[in-house]
Amino acid sequence: MSDILEKIKDGVENLEAIDKMADFLQKTLNNEAMFFHCLRTCLLLKDLGADQPTILAGLWQAAPDDDTLKNFLPSETANEVIFIIKKFEQIKDLALPKKELRLKPLASWEKTFLDVQSQNLRRMFFAISQDLRPILIMLAKSLDEIQHLKELCPAELWLKKSLAALEILAPLAYGLGINEIKGQLEDAAFPYVFPQEYQWLISAVKDEYTQKENYLATMKTAVETALKNENIEAIIIQARAKHYFSLYQKLLRHDMDIEKIYDLVALRIIVPTVEDCYQALGAVHKRWEVLPGRIKDYISSPKDNGYRALHTSVVGEQNKFVEFQIKTMEMHQEAEYGAVAHLSYKAKNIKEKTYRNQFYWLDQLRKWQEEIKTPGKIAEFVKSELFKDRVFVFTPKQDVINLPKGSTPLDFAYAIHSQIGERAESAIIDGKIAPFNQALTTGQTIEIITNKSKSPSLDWLKIVKSHQAKKKIKNFLEKAYGLSIKEVKKTTFREKRNSLLGKILPLRKKEPRILVGKASGIMTRLSKCCSPKLGDNLAAFITQGEGASVHTTNCPNLKELTEKWPERVLPATWA
Repeated sequence: MSDILEKIKDGVENLEAIDKMADFLQKTLNNEAMFFHCLRTCLLLKDLGADQPTILAGLWQAAPDDDTLKNFLPSETANEVIFIIKKFEQIKDLALPKKELRLKPLASWEKTFLDVQSQNLRRMFFAISQDLRPILIMLAKSLDEIQHLKELCPAELWLKKSLAALEILAPLAYGLGINEIKGQLEDAAFPYVFPQEYQWLISAVKDEYTQKENYLATMKTAVETALKNENIEAIIIQARAKHYFSLYQKLLRHDMDIEKIYDLVALRIIVPTVEDCYQALGAVHKRWEVLPGRIKDYISSPKDNGYRALHTSVVGEQNKFVEFQIKTMEMHQEAEYGAVAHLSYKAKNIKEKTYRNQFYWLDQLRKWQEEIKTPGKIAEFVKSELFKDRVFVFTPKQDVINLPKGSTPLDFAYAIHSQIGERAESAIIDGKIAPFNQALTTGQTIEIITNKSKSPSLDWLKIVKSHQAKKKIKNFLEKAYGLSIKEVKKTTFREKRNSLLGKILPLRKKEPRILVGKASGIMTRLSKCCSPKLGDNLAAFITQGEGASVHTTNCPNLKELTEKWPERVLPATWA
C-alpha cells in the first residue's frame, strides 16, 4: 500500500489528507481488494493527468459517507470532490447496461466505435454527468476492475463486464481520444470474451514481439543519426507495441499472416513542431526506401476521434519493414490521454491552434473550468449550453435515442420506426403512463404501446418536434386524405370525411342496416362499449381499413373520440 500511496502523493497537494482518507477507507471498507481497487483507480487518474479534485474523488468514490470527507479537506475542495462523486454515481450504471449484451464476431467490434449507438451513448454520458471528470473516474475505475476481475467480481459477471468494456467503455475512451485507455480496456477484456483466440495470439506473437523490439533498438540509433544529419531535434524516439485486441483484428484482415503486420512494434518519433514532423518524415524517406501506399497524413486530415500524426512504412536495416509514427508532444499527449490532455492546454502556451469540431464542447468546458470555480455553476453552464438542444433517452432494450429538446413520446416512436409511430396508442415513461404531449428529459426510459387500429391525426403535428416525425406524419395524412397538408388544413370537416369515405373505408357487398353520412355500402360494426339498439340515435367513428364503429350519440367513448378526432365522426342512421 505504501508504494501506491507514495506514487499518488507525488506532486499532489493535501498529502496529509490523502493519508487520512486512505486510512479511513481501509478501516471502513473492510475489504482489502476493494481498498486497493480505490488506490489503483486514484493512481490511474493521476497518470491520466486529471486535476486534484478528480484524483481525490477517485480515491473516495467507494466511501460509505461524504460528510467525513469534510474532516480531511478544506470545505471548498471537499464540496467539489463530493460534487464529482455525485455526478459519477449518476452515470456509473450506464457502464453495465440492463440489456443483455450479445457476443458478436470478433471482426465486427472495430465498427462499434463509429456506430450511432456509441455516439449517442457518449453524448448521453456527458448530458447526464455535465462534466468530463466523472467520466474519467468511471473509465479509470472500470479499467482497474476489468484488469482485476477475479479479485473484484463473481465469475458470473466476468463475461458481462468484459462485453461492456468492449461495447461501451472502449468506444467511450475512443470518442474522447484516450487511446491508451481504450487499448488497455480491450486487452483486459480480450481473454474473457475470446479466450481461444487470445491464447493463440499470445503464443503466435510472443517471439515476434521480442525480435521486433530487439531490432528496433538498433534502428533507433540509425534514426537518431538520420535526424541529426538534417538538423532535426527529436524529443523522444521510442518503440511502441501494438495492443493485442487491435492486432488480432488486423490479422483477420490479413489472412492471419503475422508477416503482413508492419506495425507490430512501431517506432515513434516526437518532435517540437508540426513543421518538424514533415521534416522528420522527409529525413526518414531520404534514408530508407518507402513502401508504396503506406504514407498516411493524419495531421492535415485527423481521424474521427481527433488523432493526429504522420505514419509511414519503410524498408529498414536488414531489409525489414518498419512503421514510423511522427508527431508533436501535444499530439502524443492527445493520442494517449485525449480529452484530458486537451483540457490541460493553456492558450498562452499555444501560438496557433485550430480546435477540431469533435473537441469544441470540451474546449468550452475547459474555459469554463478555468473561469468558474464553483462546481455547481460549471454544471449549469454545461446543462444550458453544451446539450441545450438535445435529449438522450432509452428504449426498453436500453438503446439510446438522440432527439431534439422538447421532443415527445411521439417523436421517440417515429425515431424507432415509422410503423411504431403510426400505430402508437399510449406511452409509458419510466414505468408510468404519460400523455403524448409530455416533453422528454435525458435519461428517461420510454415504451410505446401500439394498436393496429390506431393512426396519426392532424393534432399530432402540433405535438411532435423532430423534423423526421413531422415529415412521416404529413406523408401519412396526405396519403390518407388524398390531399396535401396545406389543403387539408383549409378543408372543412365534411370534405375531410368525404375524402376518408372515398379513399380509406372498404365497401361491403351487401346493403348494410346502417347509413353512414347518408351513404350506403359502408362496412360498419356496432361498438360493444354502448351496444346500440334499433331506435337509438347513432354516430359513426371512421377507423382506417376497418370501416366505421357505430356508437349511440350519448356514448362516453364517442364523446372522447369526438374531442380528439372530430373530422372522423359522422352522423349515422338505421336504414
